[in-house]
Amino acid sequence: MPQRLDELERDALAELGNIGVGKASTALSRMVGGPVLVSVPNVEIVPGDRLVAALEQALPGPLVAVSESLSGTFRGSAILLLPERSSLPLASAALPPDVPKEDAQELEAEALAEVGNIVLNSCLSLMANLLGTGIDTTLPSILRGPVARVLEGCGVETAAEASAILFQVTFRLESQAPAGAIVGGEIVLALDAESSAGLKAIIGRYIGRILN
Repeated sequence: MPQRLDELERDALAELGNIGVGKASTALSRMVGGPVLVSVPNVEIVPGDRLVAALEQALPGPLVAVSESLSGTFRGSAILLLPERSSLPLASAALPPDVPKEDAQELEAEALAEVGNIVLNSCLSLMANLLGTGIDTTLPSILRGPVARVLEGCGVETAAEASAILFQVTFRLESQAPAGAIVGGEIVLALDAESSAGLKAIIGRYIGRILN
């Protein structure tokens, strides 16, 4: 089970997340035409039955989520979770500079879907490549509401046998006033029970390739 990863395996997973988030930062910077700094992620592995409580503590209040379904080696959902109140700066940065401010909010969902798609697929493609496995995703969808409703809408398993890998990240948008807008969120890889059980073996093979 993922919650039983040893220290070396957890370090390897954290490094994979760090590399993946770095790739996402580069892709976002190209998209918005300016620097987007993404923090080194804090990584946590949470059993499915504790996922709602963990996310409610990390991100209280209404949320906006960009969700993609996973298939292949890992089955489940990949989700970019952001506080609803602070998601607009990230969406605005993704819009063309000539979009009037009064129209920006109407286009927020489309812009956030594009941002989430870039962040999630940058991380997933890099991690899949390094792990030597395949991960397929669907087109992104947008959900809003409290944690429990969002996770239910994403089809996330919340049984103890399932699990989620949480990458807590902060986006700093250098192009946004007054000194760079800061948006904190979570990248959630929610795995079904079978995928959760196989994660340890996949991480172990990755470590073996590095050490050999």
